[in-house]
Amino acid sequence: MFQTKHGNPIHFIIEGERGIGKSSLLFLVSNFASGRIKPLGGADLNFLVIPVELGNVASQLEIVRAIARQFKSELQRIQAKVEAAKSVWEFLSNWEVLGVRYHKQSEVVEPESVRDELADKMAEFCEKAEFDGIFIAIDEADAPSSEAGLGEFTKYFTERLSRIGCNNVVFGLAGLPVLLDRIRSSHPSAARIFNLLSLSPLAPDERKEVVRRGLSEANSKNDRKTSISDDGLDLLAELSEGYPHFIQQFSYCAFEADTDDDIDALDVVNGAYDKDGAIAQLGSKYFDDLYYGKISSERYRNILNSMADFGDQWLSRKQILNLSGESSTTVSNALNALKTRNILIADPTRQGFYRLPTRSFAAWINAVKSVEDRKGASDSYRLPLSKGDGD
Repeated sequence: MFQTKHGNPIHFIIEGERGIGKSSLLFLVSNFASGRIKPLGGADLNFLVIPVELGNVASQLEIVRAIARQFKSELQRIQAKVEAAKSVWEFLSNWEVLGVRYHKQSEVVEPESVRDELADKMAEFCEKAEFDGIFIAIDEADAPSSEAGLGEFTKYFTERLSRIGCNNVVFGLAGLPVLLDRIRSSHPSAARIFNLLSLSPLAPDERKEVVRRGLSEANSKNDRKTSISDDGLDLLAELSEGYPHFIQQFSYCAFEADTDDDIDALDVVNGAYDKDGAIAQLGSKYFDDLYYGKISSERYRNILNSMADFGDQWLSRKQILNLSGESSTTVSNALNALKTRNILIADPTRQGFYRLPTRSFAAWINAVKSVEDRKGASDSYRLPLSKGDGD
């Protein structure tokens, strides 16, 4: 953001798995950019932030519309205070592409022309308004398909801005690891304009620090102070495997399960295992369909369990056979079925190698196994199963 303020825009992509903190980081950067929060040791910033949700847009024209509508909304919010926004606001208010005259199927509007018009108006705003620039923040940018052309749009849009001498507009995208491939497939050179920031799971000490800070915040607001034992803290760090949302969910449920104002390992287990506990909550948000909805065979789930210890590493069929203890026929049938249902990914470069789709899925499976082991096999955790299709 500092570089963009001084005419050297550095567009970026924040990528990572679900629950890793992409949206939170993009939101934090937006607050830095707008000046609502000053970065520690950083300079004051004053960008016009345009938060954009693309949803399932299907074309570049729809991308232009989505960004322009939000641009118009932000101008409406500030135009009473910023006279320089008036002409741009009037243009967008009368811009036919934002109205109902054109439809998705219409060939009257050329995406290239409306894309350039929008770039021109952003450049006009940057030149006249007393802002450091414009920050276009697109969360869940992986949602549109490659055919929507987000990569092509960002490439030609930024090139247009550069040609007309506007160097104070920056794109920040957040999305799943597939985002960069979609950007690249939209236009082969589009990925080059972005700096890639990959978020990885937190280290064990960082996980514990998150819990300590959360407890400190709670204790500053509550009359009753809560502490946490070393074994409770260690178990929270272990179960979460470094995923921020996992840490939050396991910690919250352990806090709820605690009755003596001292969270220990048993509180963590109970909070994870309860009917509406952490495992059920995480499962319903992310993994139930993969682990339960699409599978009715315990043997197939056992194969996933055996692979989870290796995260998202590639494993050979022989390794899976040895790890799972299942018969050769069961493993063969399971691998074919799980691959077809997109529960396992097959290595396109090596025959007979497979992995789980994400490390976070593996982390959740490991958490389920860990809690089951602690609770005992006779009281194993189970979610209601969806009706399977006959494994």
